Amino acid sequence: MKILFSNLGYATGISGSLYHHVTRAYRHLYQAPAQQRRVLAQFRQIMEAERPDLCCLVEVDRGSLHSGFFNQIKALQCAQYDTFDIADKYGEGSPFSRLPFHDGKSNGFLARTAYPFSRLYFRHGTKRLIYRIEMDEGLTVLFAHFSLKPVVRQNQFEEITELVAGIGGEVIVLGDFNTLGGLGELDSLLAGDRLRLLNRRDEATFTFHQWQHTLDLCLYTPGLEARLGLAIIPQPFSDHAGLLVNID
Repeated sequence: MKILFSNLGYATGISGSLYHHVTRAYRHLYQAPAQQRRVLAQFRQIMEAERPDLCCLVEVDRGSLHSGFFNQIKALQCAQYDTFDIADKYGEGSPFSRLPFHDGKSNGFLARTAYPFSRLYFRHGTKRLIYRIEMDEGLTVLFAHFSLKPVVRQNQFEEITELVAGIGGEVIVLGDFNTLGGLGELDSLLAGDRLRLLNRRDEATFTFHQWQHTLDLCLYTPGLEARLGLAIIPQPFSDHAGLLVNID
């Protein structure tokens, strides 16, 4: 079984290079659907090469003025991945969803199988959506896009700890954790061996010019030890690498 996690960066096609950030900055304001299709075609190549059972996506647009009302996850949906969902990352009815450049900003997933799922929401922060997906053999997957604010992140980490404690069976937590202060921020999550970090601490997943950070992470419950493998997948269309989790 395989799970692919990706921060698509709203399919702007902006890598971590300073050149891209300067010459393609206009794409943060508007990008033509044709450009988005080119980026999504690159992501589809990763899907076809790796054949994940589940694709977990953050920074995906479900149709906004910024994207020319182009729904990116529906563009990725196909016969092999006919189960999908996409939802506002700020939460249903959030005032942030009505602000300029916030409308349509979403998380979502694609799957080969119609796994049961639910949308949960952090009590803290503006990016509040958490997906909970029930996969085979009692495995639960949680994924989210965590806050840029350190204090809010810690509150969200506490909420994830509470969620994991209330789930029967094994759990994988995936996300863009935004741990810009370093992986020491995870101490509260990893305390008491409730969760473990699958990533190598020295392997970056995010690049901005000369700066690299490990932001895109996979955590797991101890019962999955020795069953998991992790590959960092380059994504030249984004400043984030993808995560491919292999489960024996």
